[in-house]
Amino acid sequence: MKNVLRKRLPRFLLRNIGIYLALSCFIILAVCFSASYIVGNDSTKITYNEMVEDYNQEDGNFTLGINFPVENLIDLIGDDLKISDQFYADLSVSNGSEIRVFKNRDEINKPVVLDGTIPSAKDQIALDKLYAEAQDLSIGNQIIVNNEKLTVCGIICLPDYVVSLKNTGDMLADREIFGAAVVSDEFFDSIEPTTLTYSYAYRYNSRLDHDKINEKSKEIVETLGKNCYLMSHCVIADNTRTNGVTSKMDMNINTAKAFVIVSMLITAFLFALISVHTFEEECAFVGVLIATGYRKGAILRHYLTIPVLVTLVSSGIGLLLALTVAYKMPVSSIYNYDTLPDMKLSPDPSIFILMLGVPLILVLLINMIVFVRKLNLIPLKLIRRDIKKESKAKSAHEMKKLGFMNRFRIRTVMRSKGQYISLIIGVLLSGLLIMFGLGMRSSFDEYIEALPDSAIANYQYVLKMPLSDDTGLPAEVEKSTVSSYEIEYSNRMLAVNVLGICETTKYLKDIDVSKLGENEVIISDVMAEKLGIKVGDEISINNKLTLNAWKPTVVEIIDFKLGIYAFTSQQILNQQLEKDNGYYNAIFSDNEITTIDDNYVSILMTRDKVADSARQMKSLMASLIVMLTLVGIVCYVIVMFMLTKMVIEKNALNISLLKVFGYRNKEVNKLYLSMTEIMIIVAIVLFLPLQYFIMTKMWPNMLSSMSGFFYFKATPIVLIAIVLIGTATCLITNMVHVKHVRNIAMTEALKNRE
Repeated sequence: MKNVLRKRLPRFLLRNIGIYLALSCFIILAVCFSASYIVGNDSTKITYNEMVEDYNQEDGNFTLGINFPVENLIDLIGDDLKISDQFYADLSVSNGSEIRVFKNRDEINKPVVLDGTIPSAKDQIALDKLYAEAQDLSIGNQIIVNNEKLTVCGIICLPDYVVSLKNTGDMLADREIFGAAVVSDEFFDSIEPTTLTYSYAYRYNSRLDHDKINEKSKEIVETLGKNCYLMSHCVIADNTRTNGVTSKMDMNINTAKAFVIVSMLITAFLFALISVHTFEEECAFVGVLIATGYRKGAILRHYLTIPVLVTLVSSGIGLLLALTVAYKMPVSSIYNYDTLPDMKLSPDPSIFILMLGVPLILVLLINMIVFVRKLNLIPLKLIRRDIKKESKAKSAHEMKKLGFMNRFRIRTVMRSKGQYISLIIGVLLSGLLIMFGLGMRSSFDEYIEALPDSAIANYQYVLKMPLSDDTGLPAEVEKSTVSSYEIEYSNRMLAVNVLGICETTKYLKDIDVSKLGENEVIISDVMAEKLGIKVGDEISINNKLTLNAWKPTVVEIIDFKLGIYAFTSQQILNQQLEKDNGYYNAIFSDNEITTIDDNYVSILMTRDKVADSARQMKSLMASLIVMLTLVGIVCYVIVMFMLTKMVIEKNALNISLLKVFGYRNKEVNKLYLSMTEIMIIVAIVLFLPLQYFIMTKMWPNMLSSMSGFFYFKATPIVLIAIVLIGTATCLITNMVHVKHVRNIAMTEALKNRE
């Protein structure tokens, strides 16, 4: 008896091959896309963390105005850390770029050799990989540095220059004009000492928690400030050359996981529809099997076999593609901007459970719920197809005013309301995926457009210390105080820029700090949105250097897209920092200031740099945006094809009867397919606000790993594109189903039906 059911499986699969192929394609795409981003970014993150440990990435660095012996520094700071000199010089290159050269480092920030060797002769140099690619240089090529001809002997990456920014305050790395390199000791010793920067890196002998690191950082700054000419200090968590690497990966992973949730919902939804549709088609056959002695368990296994096999094989193919080919796309977008060691694919075992186990369990549960409940009906009811309660239709005279065609369409929808409701839900979920991709693109565009206007001034200088002589500054400049605080967010510390501005500011006219009390602040809307802060809330922020806690109350939220900012008066902030009233470390100007010594400048921010940084972020996310949009479109096609096909099959007898009564194929299409078109197009338009609402709620979780925040924006163009894509998909799908309707024969109506 079991052979009968086994022999039936291939025939059943072939009869529904279109539906199962469409569903298989969707599962393959969904699993391949999400797994490739999770595996690719996880593996890259592991590679970065291994580099941190194996090549002794620094825990912090500081710059002194003089060459101070390392032994004396250890005596001053303590022997609980290692200190290594990391002196460098910025030298000009004949191609117009600038290169920062170091000696070979063998203790902290050891260079990772990707190809070739470390320089051993005076005429050799090892270049940062992305700088070499930007300058079209490879091993054996020659480069003129500081008027000396050097041969490229190696391609490297440096643990402290993953993103080769000239200054930590720069927002964008441009390898066309700046890069890092390692030279031999002999060449480095020939460099003019006046061009050297005396930088030192340190690494703790044991891992410290966040509070201990803050305490030690404060001690380092206070000690060096008193005993040495301290120019700057930066812990690794604040180093923009490294601290943004993992956050970009985390954002990609969070986005992929959000996509997994949506795609799994769609997969579960589609399998539920197939299960219900299959049972309604074959309930009489099931009744006969039960009546002739088949056990319900055997029948259940029979109907679970194909869904389980389709799911398992499709998930396996998607995961295999992700692990062999697709993972390279998200990885390449990271390696196009970050210089990292060669990645070794390291899939976490949990990815197999997530991508293979979850879809399989989901399909089993849904199908068992559907079939077990239906199999409990008595065989006679199944044979008679009496599997659900039929609601009494309204009398025809109640809808006479609508005309025959409209009445027929309405009754068709009511008879197949389950399929139509499913079709509408499918439109909602598929449209959500397209809004996910297109909306992400428009959100970046809005962010890029708004950022330059958010810049406080054309030129914003953050100083390492107040100028020793500021008499040469132009009269129109404005002096302020800025300090870096941090606040707890998602089990980590998030940086908050606190800006103290003068009460008569001309650059931030919309911010009135004159009436603020000592424990009151105004915050940016970006900070409020990311942290969920409202007016009247008390926030707890800690200064990174002084370690002083401050618990001000938020009195106002303003429109300020530049980042996570809190505003107070300059006098109040100076008091918090235990500085004199005349202290300042930020200068705003409409014009470039040429009288400031570069040694005093920590960060120089311009409107163009702000916009360029956002464009760079968008380019890093480009592959993700494209993939989301493409998968959404494919999902639209699959959902509409499957569900429209189910509606037609549900009404196959009625369509056949209409043909017997003399209706032509064109008229039948108007009665069935045109109604489906109308419902789909109306649903696409009506669901736009709901899809937008869902995305705005999901968006903050996706950006949780970012230090900043920007709003999700679906522009009118995006909304129109979603409607056009959905409408075009609907029309194309219905064109395919015209042939399906044409193939329904009149003999269908003559078959014996109970």
